[in-house]
Order: sequence, then C-alpha cells, then structure tokens
Amino acid sequence: MEDKFRLMLVDDEPWALLGLEEIIDWEAMGFTIVARCECGQEALEAAHKVRPDAVITDIRMPDMSGIELFGRLTDIYPGMAGAVVSAYADFEIAREAIKMAVLYYMLKPLKAAEVAEMAAMLKEKLEAQRAEAQKNESIQVDLESPVFPVSGSEGRPCYLLITDQAQLLTPLEGSVSTLGRVHMDGYEGILMDSLPEQLPNGVGISRPASDFSNGKQLLREALASLKGGFWFAEKASSRQISSAGDIQLYLYEHLADDISLKKLAGEFYLTETYLCDMFKKYTGESIFDFLKHVRLYRAKMLIQTTPEEALTFKEIAALCGYQNYSYFGQQFKKATGSTPEAYRKAYQMRGMITSTHV
Repeated sequence: MEDKFRLMLVDDEPWALLGLEEIIDWEAMGFTIVARCECGQEALEAAHKVRPDAVITDIRMPDMSGIELFGRLTDIYPGMAGAVVSAYADFEIAREAIKMAVLYYMLKPLKAAEVAEMAAMLKEKLEAQRAEAQKNESIQVDLESPVFPVSGSEGRPCYLLITDQAQLLTPLEGSVSTLGRVHMDGYEGILMDSLPEQLPNGVGISRPASDFSNGKQLLREALASLKGGFWFAEKASSRQISSAGDIQLYLYEHLADDISLKKLAGEFYLTETYLCDMFKKYTGESIFDFLKHVRLYRAKMLIQTTPEEALTFKEIAALCGYQNYSYFGQQFKKATGSTPEAYRKAYQMRGMITSTHV
C-alpha cells in the first residue's frame, strides 16, 4: 500500500483552518495532514521539518501572500503541489496563481465537493510524479561495501547524492544528468555527472570524483554531508578547495573531539593562519562557525530521529562535541528557539520520532 501524501494547511484564521481540515476526509483522499500553520513564516519553518508533498494556503495573510508562500516553498521543494483559497474573486490573483503552477483556486465559503475535487487533482499530480520516480527502479547497494552500477561519464565529474526522504529525489531526476538510482538500506541515492542549480535541504552530496569506482569514499562523503547538514566546498578540481573539503570531512568525523586550531593545523600540515584563511575563502565561514553549525545540526537530527530510551540528551550532546550539557542547552536554544526537551516533545506530539540511521 502506497504511503499517503503529506499535506500542510495554512490560514491566518483558526476557524477557517479547522474548517478546511474537517470539510472532507483527507485520509480517505490519500493525504495525511502533517502541519497546520497560521502564517507564511510558520509554514516555511514547518516545511523544513515535516517535508509536505502538498500545501493548501489562504491568499491573504499578514506576513506574506499565499502566492508568495507557494513560490518560496517550490523553490525549495520543486515537486510540491499546491492550491490557494481566497475570500475574494480576483482575476489578477488567479492569473498569478496559474503562473506559479498552483493547481486549484478556491473561493470561500468552501464547498465539500469542490474541496474533494481539488484534493483529487493534487493527488493525481503527486501520483504521476511518484510513478515517474518509480520507473527507474533502485539497484540495491551494500552500505558496508558499496559497488555502483555505472563507471561514470568520461571527462565529467561524478557525484553521489543521497537522502533518507526519497520524495526529494523526484524533481532532481528531471533536472540533472542522472546515471543511475540506488537504494542503500534506508537511503535512496542518485548517481550524477552534473549538479542541479539548486539542491533541496535534506540531501547529502559527495565531492566530485573522476568515476564511481571508489564507492566507499563517495558514500562516506555523501553521508557526512547528509548527517552534518553541509555541502562540500568543491565545485571543481583545485588543490586548495580539496583541502577545504578534507577539513570539512575531518571536522564532521571528529565532532565528539575537543578540536583546537593547533591540533587541526598539525593534522593538515598547515599554519593556523593559512588554515583559517583558506577554509573561510572556500567555504564562506570560519572553521568554528562551521563546526558549531554541524554539531547543532547533527544534534537536531538525533533528537528528531531517536527516542530518549535510545539516546539521552546528554549522550547526544557528547556525541556532538558538547561535554558541558548546560552549555549545549544554551547553544541549542539560541539556534532553535527551544530547549532540547521541548524540541523532542514537539516531534513526539507529531508522531515524528522513529528509530532510524543515526
């Protein structure tokens, strides 16, 4: 049985939001409501967490229009389907919605039959995308000893892109030169010889290689990118950029260590000044800003995907390089706006926490 599509509802009037949720049986129509938001900014933040396949949004909201919200969402998730709701008949808004590839434009008060028709259209589009994605059946690859089914395109760089959210790959397959699709025990991957202009959050990508023969290294890099929430500095072949990528990989793989500039410079046989300048030049951030970002991103992912009986907050903090739990809590709240406890509770309430790859 196919998984239901993930639906986000957005309306700044709580009664309208509740009415939209209750007007039809969304589960029977093939959808699970994963977020209910009362403004555009809340919807953007929720989308990063719940990864909706479709959004239904009110047009007029205090912080941004529904059209703007849909445009910003589809910039990040190109395959997302959408419908808009308005209390006013406005030809210009309708025309703008069509230009943005919104599938359906509805006027309030909503009628159940019309909402059901709109839901069917959203589902039809999403099913077509899903079917297209399934045409290329994934080849099973061993995580421990990965051997990829292609060698690569002569003279072009080779990349492995992976994710634990297969729906993110669908729009990418039509925008890049795809050499193959692989499945790796909980992860889906694409083998490519070029990169799309934009990559969605929630994917990891290896550094460019001359071919796919060193599958273990490509997978090592792609997993670091995915689990650490970063992309490597390399876009082309360069010794300096390669060094920056080596440092990024080293920092991710030593998150739990007490890392100093002196130790890091010694590891790469560089002076501390050159190390800092080179890293910032090719990554756009300082070494310790990068390390902080990766540590907190990894902590968020572990909190989201593991129940407390598997990993306590203190254990997660230690795994991510924070031996002082009080300091970790301060940094986590500063970055996310909530304590680790509140962050996990929010995911528990949504039924999001499952045991996955950590």
